Amino acid sequence: APNLVTLLGFLPMALSYALVWNYCPFFTEPPPRALAFFTAFTMFLYQTLDAVDGKQARRTGASSPLGQLFDHGCDCMACLAHHSVACMVLLPGGSVWTVAGLAGLQTAFFLAQWQEFHTGVLSTSFGPVGVTETQFGLIFLALFGASMGPEGLGAWAAARLSVPWWQEPLPRGIVGVQLWLCFVLSLSVISFAKTLHNAFKQKGFAGLVVALGQLLPVAAVNCVLFVVWDPAVYELNPRKLCFLTGVLFFFYTAQMILCSMAKMDFSAQQLPTLAPYAAVAVASRFLSPAHLNVVLTLASALLGVWVFLWLYRVLEELKARLGIFAFRLGAPGRPDGGADGKTK
Repeated sequence: APNLVTLLGFLPMALSYALVWNYCPFFTEPPPRALAFFTAFTMFLYQTLDAVDGKQARRTGASSPLGQLFDHGCDCMACLAHHSVACMVLLPGGSVWTVAGLAGLQTAFFLAQWQEFHTGVLSTSFGPVGVTETQFGLIFLALFGASMGPEGLGAWAAARLSVPWWQEPLPRGIVGVQLWLCFVLSLSVISFAKTLHNAFKQKGFAGLVVALGQLLPVAAVNCVLFVVWDPAVYELNPRKLCFLTGVLFFFYTAQMILCSMAKMDFSAQQLPTLAPYAAVAVASRFLSPAHLNVVLTLASALLGVWVFLWLYRVLEELKARLGIFAFRLGAPGRPDGGADGKTK
């Protein structure tokens, strides 16, 4: 089944993400060669199966909205792993640049889905550079880290470079993150402009207001991330902060994917998840590091359960509405076949 192909590509990458977290908890520890090679392999496996699943869906006649949600949802969650791979090699440490790298990536992903919601077109490239090229770039980056070895990679990432946009030399890893931010911000600006132009063209000023209102949850997450959180958290708990924030970005993006697919209105009111996130951010300025570590763990677990239950409910509703299975071909009561899968 196409969704099973997607899942088989996603799970090894999730395992590599957990292993890199264990070996590089503060984005400062160079990974062992074997881990870097394994990460490159899981990235390649995910990229390959992510390209194959749509072909499998069309070959078996199993394309469906459920598959589209599952496919794009895995792509969105994979942003956490992609960010982890880059930081595994660039070693930017616990800094605002590390957090900005994730926020920039996931904001750009949300804007791409927001653009599809309003235009019917999912933009996946910036000129000749698209999602596939970016994934292969990460694969080669991981292979480069593996070839350098822990000591060589640590020295390479820490070497300082003089750049025209900064007053003093910066570590090579930080420069890499800054260049990445320039790329994703360019994508975001293009997507933002095209979507607003289309919204105004179709529905005038009212359409413009609706489109801008849909950005409020993601704008709020970015605002809390860079304004409310105690900057010390970037250094003391970068992994947990990135995970918590990444899951929240995923939740809003998955809703946008669902609304685009089902032609539903996207709700800008996301207080049940946004308010607790902001509360933990405020608490970060008052709690001791040990207590904050516990709060971050609990908040990540609770948000993870909330999002999982939401996904489970959505998938069950889609299966019931479409009369299909999620991870095998055929349909309930129709052993001769049915729809299950995805669209690309």
